[in-house]
Amino acid sequence: MVRRGENLKLLPRCGAKPKPRSIRTYPCKQAAMPNGRCYFHGGVNKVKHGNYSKVSKTKRTAQRSIINQFRKSILELEDSI
Repeated sequence: MVRRGENLKLLPRCGAKPKPRSIRTYPCKQAAMPNGRCYFHGGVNKVKHGNYSKVSKTKRTAQRSIINQFRKSILELEDSI
């Protein structure tokens, strides 16, 4: 007969590492969900949104390239003067 708590001991663990200046120095010991993290360290959010979505990343790269082109053109104008 298998006791109730033994099945939980066999589950994979989250393992999220603490921040460098944290009091806690050991990795997270919560049971991991199918994505490899526990409920607190990223197990809830399945859809990326905000600054980390693909749409916003592509917008940022496009804006960054426009800014870099603008900077290059300004430097070329300054050199020609």
